[in-house]
Amino acid sequence: MRRRLRPRSPASLVAITRLALASTFASAGASLPAAPTALLTSAGVALIGCHSQGPGAQTPGPDERRLPATEVVDRGFAAAVHQLLRHGVHTPERSALLAGVVRRQMEHATALFEAGEDIRGTSAVVGALYLLRVGEHRGDMFDAASVRALEGAVKRFSARGDEGRALALMLMWRQLLDEGSPERADLERHVEALQKWMADTRTGGDMARLAAEERAAIGRSLLDPTTETLDAAAHAIDAWVERAVRYNLVYQRTRQLPPREEVAEAYRALQSGGETMAALFLRHGRAREALEMLEASAAGKVTSPAFFAKLRAAALDDTAEDWRLLARDFARLAFGEGELQMDSALVEAALWGIAVEAYRRDPQSLAIGHVLADQLIVHEMPEVAPLVLRDALGAKPSLVSLSAVMATVAESLSNQYPTSNVAVARRIFAASAPLLELAEEEDYQGRLKPSAAQLRQLMAGIELRKGHVDAARPLVMKALESEPTVWGYTMLATLERQMGNLEVALQLTERAAKLPMARSLPLDVADAKLLDFEIHRDRGSAERAQAALDQALALTLATRNAGSAEDAVRAERLLARVLDAYGESGDAKRAIERALDIASQHREILGATVLSAVGRALVHKNLIAARAALGMGIKADVGQSDLVYGALWLMLLEQEQGETPDGKVERVLLDAIHDEGWTGHLARWARGMEDDAGLRQSAASFAEQVEAEFYISMRRRVKGIQEANAELQRIANNPLIDLMEVQLARDLLAPKVDAKIPATVKVP
Repeated sequence: MRRRLRPRSPASLVAITRLALASTFASAGASLPAAPTALLTSAGVALIGCHSQGPGAQTPGPDERRLPATEVVDRGFAAAVHQLLRHGVHTPERSALLAGVVRRQMEHATALFEAGEDIRGTSAVVGALYLLRVGEHRGDMFDAASVRALEGAVKRFSARGDEGRALALMLMWRQLLDEGSPERADLERHVEALQKWMADTRTGGDMARLAAEERAAIGRSLLDPTTETLDAAAHAIDAWVERAVRYNLVYQRTRQLPPREEVAEAYRALQSGGETMAALFLRHGRAREALEMLEASAAGKVTSPAFFAKLRAAALDDTAEDWRLLARDFARLAFGEGELQMDSALVEAALWGIAVEAYRRDPQSLAIGHVLADQLIVHEMPEVAPLVLRDALGAKPSLVSLSAVMATVAESLSNQYPTSNVAVARRIFAASAPLLELAEEEDYQGRLKPSAAQLRQLMAGIELRKGHVDAARPLVMKALESEPTVWGYTMLATLERQMGNLEVALQLTERAAKLPMARSLPLDVADAKLLDFEIHRDRGSAERAQAALDQALALTLATRNAGSAEDAVRAERLLARVLDAYGESGDAKRAIERALDIASQHREILGATVLSAVGRALVHKNLIAARAALGMGIKADVGQSDLVYGALWLMLLEQEQGETPDGKVERVLLDAIHDEGWTGHLARWARGMEDDAGLRQSAASFAEQVEAEFYISMRRRVKGIQEANAELQRIANNPLIDLMEVQLARDLLAPKVDAKIPATVKVP
């Protein structure tokens, strides 16, 4: 039985309309939505005393036998979560599996925190707890390995002032520490301090105090799924809404306005109090209990009729379509649509609970599958999304449906690329195997975007960023079997070149140039020919190098004025590389300037173009060009990451030439030194705030480690230390083929070749 909330006041005291307060809020700078208030219940009804439960939201009984937590390993994690999402009926076996899944997800969160991914680590903790509903918590769901994750999430919520969620996690954390231990005593002091602070700061008017209590109680309930926290949050919402109702009644009788500082919270309570109460229970998939709460509390009086009708349908009719309509409304709220002022964390939690219930009733709904998949990605369980989406596709999905699903998988893989989180990426890719198999059926060949081959190439790129050549190579080769492309063969050839397999690399570029599609992709072929040139140049084959370079030049010149702005910039950048290979630095400089001029009108490609220009200036020791390009980037406010790398290269060039800095480097670095990420470490190193050892220690990913060695070696090279070139050569041979520092190292150490532009060719 649930504890009862206090009885409602007489009916005459809760007859509210939003219209009655319109002038009040208008005078305070606010406006009310046009929807009228629903008058739903008689006021003498108390809030319900017993939990009513639909088929997908069951609470385990206290006397059921308990099995030990199931051991869930990474390779089985996606399937285990998928099973929990499909089936919500409580059994001892499900409880044991749930315990094992939560424990494993907490380990995933710990790994993210240890990698410096605090935001994602916190999302993973929240995801683990959202798998739990009221009554499903078990002590063995958390162990010593969970402490790091809980600590990290507590710090993040505390820093954001999210006291409710911080307190919920602190109390869980406390249960994992030994009685009498210094760690537990320290944490208990923090808990007491937080609770005292919460009590001391409940000042101001009634609405401000009640709103603060409502937010904190909701936050705690979202992450601590117990009857007690759910009751407390419902009480807090009810008190908050009821006070707003009384303000409105006073205004109706006396025309006396509420205190100005109370208006905003009163408006929020009247506008979204009903939906807030419902969302609290929908987080647990409990539409019927949400309905009963609205009918028995002040919140029901301020619920929009349209929302109430949808909630009632989900509670009583309980069809997949009823839940889908609720999911649609909360998805819109999650994307910031509509006028309701609801806490974003509560909206997300309710959307999660609704999506799970809708999915259980109709796992073949693609609309619901996408909503739930997005939630899984947000809460750091992306490896489960492919399984949910595969359920919805059926045997022969439409081209549009399958393309949309493949795009979702590609997005979840792409999220792992910047941080080189190969473990998560591998789990996503493994769970996507049925989708890849479906996508490679004859009916879909050459028609999907992204294709199965493109997903394999994306996965290969993630493997390469960790230096896993042996894992990346077969992925690229498999992709080329099903979808041969000029770019794909050139990528594989570049990788083989880096590994020293020069003949294999040349064979691959030849295959690239002979593909039927090559005639329509001249810039891709030019890239392949430029790679041929570099291989022949490095081997001392001057004649073959000249021939390959001539072909690259012809292809690039033929493409300069065709295609989009992005194609034009790419053509000019490629032309600059070709002309530099001929030793025509003046013509190359003009090509880069044309690229910058075009890119200046297209901000999305300007950052990369600025980096290309500064990088070229570093290689060819053109200080004026480097400063001009970085200045353009600063003026256009391109991404800070691009600016930091450009500033590092300009700094190295200024130091090499003994020139007094012109202030651009300092300006960029000062803006970046407070960043927590990798570019912040680079900025602090550049300004002498971190030493070489500190920079190496801060490099979390393989790519960051390579970057650290590049900048340390370049500084040593600038100082004239002879061993620096050997260090750069190791970087030049690194398999990270998409890292600009690897290409810069190659260009800086490249041998000169006496190549001449053909007399019949006119260079712009």
